[in-house]
Amino acid sequence: MRPERAPLLRRGPGPAGVAASRPGRGLRPGEDGDVRAGAEDVLRHLPGAARLPDRHVPQARRVSPGPPPASPAHWKGRRVLVTGGGGFLGTWFARRLAEIGAEVVAVHRPRPEGPLPDGLGDGWALAEADLRSPAEVESLLRGPAAGTDTVVHCAAVYGDSAFKRRHGGTLLAANTRLVSTVLDAARRHGAGTLVLISSTEVYSAALTGPIREEDDHRARPDLSGDGYALAKVFAELLADEYRREFGMTVFTARPANVYGPGDGLGPRPPLAVPAMLRRLAAGEPVPVWGGGRQRRSFVHVEDMVEAVLQMVASGAFDTFNVAAPGTVSMLELAHLVAAEFGAPDRVELRPDLPGGPPVREFDTTRMRRVVDFEPRPLRTGIADTVRWFREGGGGPR
Repeated sequence: MRPERAPLLRRGPGPAGVAASRPGRGLRPGEDGDVRAGAEDVLRHLPGAARLPDRHVPQARRVSPGPPPASPAHWKGRRVLVTGGGGFLGTWFARRLAEIGAEVVAVHRPRPEGPLPDGLGDGWALAEADLRSPAEVESLLRGPAAGTDTVVHCAAVYGDSAFKRRHGGTLLAANTRLVSTVLDAARRHGAGTLVLISSTEVYSAALTGPIREEDDHRARPDLSGDGYALAKVFAELLADEYRREFGMTVFTARPANVYGPGDGLGPRPPLAVPAMLRRLAAGEPVPVWGGGRQRRSFVHVEDMVEAVLQMVASGAFDTFNVAAPGTVSMLELAHLVAAEFGAPDRVELRPDLPGGPPVREFDTTRMRRVVDFEPRPLRTGIADTVRWFREGGGGPR
């Protein structure tokens, strides 16, 4: 057993915000895991979230004027621990929570090259801890994150579809260990609320849509998914049992494909939008797997974070989908990204590669009943993401 290490805490010095941060790192699977050649570097790190916009500027169209009515009042003064705090989703959650008055500690995995640098902004701090280690999580909750009342669990080991097919066992073992360690420590230290960032991958691949929250693994169990999807199902079931046994308050968010500034940093295989941008930046065509007709749901990271925080503040539903309206074909998405990048003809169909389910669309009735804004159109979000990429977030200027 490794000796307990006191978590390292770095506080943001001022209003520079996340824009001043450099790419962070995330989490590794078990140290004694047998990972195939070429995958080890990917599994060691999750993406950071460097060079996000200098301030929070909501671009979604508000249904009602003014700021969100519920979130600031609910979150102000709360002590929130955000796991995966050096990664894409965790950084956005930490920053937004700090903006609306929460006291935030964002925890990330220790890095061989040292901690993430300063430059965070007021209201939140970074701490290092290996979330696979009960001793380190215990030290975290006794030290920098003492008094935590809410945990937002974003930490995960993941990758693109090909990576998930090759390393299902590693992903299942790593992610179940993460959530088990964090949830048990949070419960023992009196953190009464868990916000679990799950995934729409908990739904059976046979479902098309719009898929409702009730159509999940309880009603339609499907054990044919990859290790990542199975780990998300396990996390939801474990959280439910903690709710029943210990009285914890649990909110489960199931976001569709999340994209936006900060996505695709780090060495892991990038997901759809950052993968397309990397190919375009390298002067290569964007490959569209299958026939390109398969349709998917997306949501911009800023809209996803805001929707989750408002849903939790309302308390109206404990489980909810988060997605922008409608779907887009993967061929349409590729053309949209390529056109915004300035290379509209650099799209290549690859019918020889698997395209996946024909449609993945999600019912957002619960979300729309609560949130006070409409998620931005995909075209607007892609333009925002390409601009960030060109300005140094992930590609050439």
